[in-house]
Amino acid sequence: MPSNSSCVCLLDWACHLQQSESFMELVDETLGSKVNIKEAETMVKVALLCTNASPTLRPTMSEVVSMLEGRMAIPNTLPEPSSYTEDLRFKAMRDLRQHEQSHRFSESQTQKSTTIHTFSSSSISENNSYEISLEQKL
Repeated sequence: MPSNSSCVCLLDWACHLQQSESFMELVDETLGSKVNIKEAETMVKVALLCTNASPTLRPTMSEVVSMLEGRMAIPNTLPEPSSYTEDLRFKAMRDLRQHEQSHRFSESQTQKSTTIHTFSSSSISENNSYEISLEQKL
């Protein structure tokens, strides 16, 4: 999964790739020419059907086997792109990811603020020490 992607998990990424019909990006490139592209595409399409958020839209196990064996056609209907962005599973993961990122950012800002505050405090105490030393010499 690309690091610059807005996808939050492999399934989210696979759903986006399904929209652009770029299934082969899911296949490990180290397999090279050993991959049967048609079989890989079939497996990914069937897998995505099996992960549908609505249980009533998922195929039965016998339908899955028939699709993988080529005895049954894989439905060509793709869900609307908005169904992936509105899928509660992905929405919850995106919300968690955004929360973690904002938490890390605020921790980073707090750490910078503490460092600056500590530095300025130590500068003030040095000045105070110096002034006290001068007064003691007089």
